[in-house]
Amino acid sequence: MKKWIIQDDYKNDSDLISQLLLSKGIENVQTFLNPLSINEAFKTFPQDFKEALKKGAQLVHEFIQADKPIIIHGDYDADGICSTAILFNFLKHELKYVKVFSFIPNRFEHGYGVSKKSVNAVLEKVCGELGNEDAKEVLFITVDSGITAVGEIDYIKSLGHKVIITDHHQPPKNLPAANEIIWSDKLVGAGIAWLFARALGSKDPQSLALAALATVTDLQPLLDFNRSLVKRGLEIINTNPPFGLAKLLDITSWRGGEVTTYDLGWVIGPRLNASGRLVDAAESLRLLTEKDPLKVAEVAHKLNDINMERQDKTLEMYEFASGIDSENLPKIIVSVSENYHEGISGLVAAKLVQNFFRPSIVISLNDGYGKGSVRSVHGVDIISILRRFENLFESLGGHPMAAGFTIKHENISVLQQELLKAAESEISDDLLCETLNIDLKIPLTEVSMALVDDLDKLKPFGLGNEEPVFVSENVGLMDVSFMGKDKQHVALKLYDQGKYYKAILFNGAELVGDLVFGDKLDIVYTIKRNSFNGHESVDLILKDFRRR
Repeated sequence: MKKWIIQDDYKNDSDLISQLLLSKGIENVQTFLNPLSINEAFKTFPQDFKEALKKGAQLVHEFIQADKPIIIHGDYDADGICSTAILFNFLKHELKYVKVFSFIPNRFEHGYGVSKKSVNAVLEKVCGELGNEDAKEVLFITVDSGITAVGEIDYIKSLGHKVIITDHHQPPKNLPAANEIIWSDKLVGAGIAWLFARALGSKDPQSLALAALATVTDLQPLLDFNRSLVKRGLEIINTNPPFGLAKLLDITSWRGGEVTTYDLGWVIGPRLNASGRLVDAAESLRLLTEKDPLKVAEVAHKLNDINMERQDKTLEMYEFASGIDSENLPKIIVSVSENYHEGISGLVAAKLVQNFFRPSIVISLNDGYGKGSVRSVHGVDIISILRRFENLFESLGGHPMAAGFTIKHENISVLQQELLKAAESEISDDLLCETLNIDLKIPLTEVSMALVDDLDKLKPFGLGNEEPVFVSENVGLMDVSFMGKDKQHVALKLYDQGKYYKAILFNGAELVGDLVFGDKLDIVYTIKRNSFNGHESVDLILKDFRRR
């Protein structure tokens, strides 16, 4: 049974939306409901960040005036891809600068972020196209990476090149010796890249759509500047989207209508990420930088196919990894196999957490080493636990909710034993059960189309501004019916004080059991607008229920 955590009870003498926001910890209600324009929100950034943008832009223009090569070095996730596309599109298509090159590392060939392998690979590409003499001095611009690449930046500079780092990851104590560092942990990589492109003179509104996409997929809280950015970015996506994004939506099972943060996070994002997980993220970059419509369509179809393959591999791996004794679950799940795909292991770990509510580690074996992907539950700082055994790893990085590592094969069993010991003494049972965070307890009679209109003002929803969840008690049940191809979804007709409501419980056919007319329920739900044939109504999307 899920544990319900109710933040607050609705007080009849207060404004529901204001109370809802206060329950979320948002005190300045009017500012939240009327977010600043992007220009106004940017004024709140520290002066040193603005100076770094200005100095970085000066260096870029110096290289352009000197007709020297510029390399945009990205990363293979959606944020790194969007970051690269934003700056490359500005230099290549807006400024028409010929000597600009983009590079996305291959996960399997170059590893994560900036590496000597990736530096050598892109320099070889530049020299091959321009000749060694014209590539004597190159400007590297790293996006969504580079802030921890101390040795790698030294290597680039030892070759006679210059470096601008743009990144949002946590910096080390000793920063890389780049010519300029543009860093903020209040944005994702693409948000910084977009501001940098603006500082360089970009006027392309579609680049903001890519920054909004990355902000959602990289799970940056949608508050303050990011709220303004994503709100405006979604407006562009819904009116004048980049062709690659529009094409990708067209060929998916997208439901149509308004594009929301859900579509960015669960429809577009996974397809951009899939190529980097299985093959090469350069294909995803092509989707966002190519101008030929036929080629864009071809890439979109290819990415969709790769994502379907990714889904199949994830399911196959999960079925193997989840074959554990559910009656005697360890407090940390560790699953190891030479058949695991390195690019999928993080997704499988996340799925294990979702279904078993325990920190989970999935390790793929290859050539005597294991590559581990780790996902945790709220309240368990997994990176702190792993760092106690740092001597067992070849490399380790991450944050409280997720981590990754490389480990020698012979150390895996030792790690597993040490983790289980630590978990037994330090992870309490109440952290290992599914919790349902509920913003507000309200009478069901408060639900109306007017409330839907008010809730729309809180969009865009995402991390830091999750879609509001309500609970209503002692609701009457009128009818239960089943929907979907396999009758896996449930429609319930509910009533309270003479008013009737439609509720939907997705994939809940096995949960309704012997519910019958007249039962009284406590229900947890979100609220949706249902538009059909010009008629609008309110749907309750059930997340859980209890019979009274």
